[in-house]
Amino acid sequence: MWSFLQGAALSYRGLFTWLNPWGYLSSRIVRPIGVALTFTAASAHYGAAVGPTLVGAGLLAGAHAVIYGMALSVGNERNYGTMQSWLASPQNILGAMCQRALPHLLDGFISGALTFLVCGQLFHQWYLSIGMFAALLALTLLSSAGLGLVVGGLNLRVRDMFLWPNIVVLLLMLFSGVLMASERLPAVLRPVAAAFPLSHVMAAVRSGAVRFGDAALAYEVGVGLCWFALGVLTVQLMLRDRGER
Repeated sequence: MWSFLQGAALSYRGLFTWLNPWGYLSSRIVRPIGVALTFTAASAHYGAAVGPTLVGAGLLAGAHAVIYGMALSVGNERNYGTMQSWLASPQNILGAMCQRALPHLLDGFISGALTFLVCGQLFHQWYLSIGMFAALLALTLLSSAGLGLVVGGLNLRVRDMFLWPNIVVLLLMLFSGVLMASERLPAVLRPVAAAFPLSHVMAAVRSGAVRFGDAALAYEVGVGLCWFALGVLTVQLMLRDRGER
């Protein structure tokens, strides 16, 4: 276990430029808080409930860190010219990608928690207790990791390492209900929301009655498992396609 954690930390240290304090501050703290402030203020201006938007922005900050982190943990191998040697090394690539997800789960928790705490203090709005928010954040980080694995798998073949994470995070903002209730989407798009991480948690949050054991939280686990299974399939297909070429 120690060697597994050590490998995760070394990959994070070697592949990410935001170990620079200014880079980390801008990408993991300032940006998500800025997004949260913008959408929460817009909700207040138009008379919508501020609390769910604030909670959703915090969850989105965590998911953003995980998805981008997992995508770049693969894409930066190509960017630094080490992709070929990494793929050729005697290791389980899927296992290595899951190992590399661990620091980004921690990153996501820090980013999401700070976003919630800072914005809650600024707006004097505590829609959920800190403990409940922390539990929901941990759950959505795990469900988002499945989606991150899909994006990371695609980056085994796609040269533009920002293409898929940019698309996926945009779709997550639209369909997960974090910044806008899914009921406000066009009717034809509403069923799509149920397939995205965070959507079931946000449905419970917007209902005003979040409890441990809710069916919505179980659905969130199911969504995460489905994305993880799709991620495993994506990685295997990308590796096989690469081998055939």
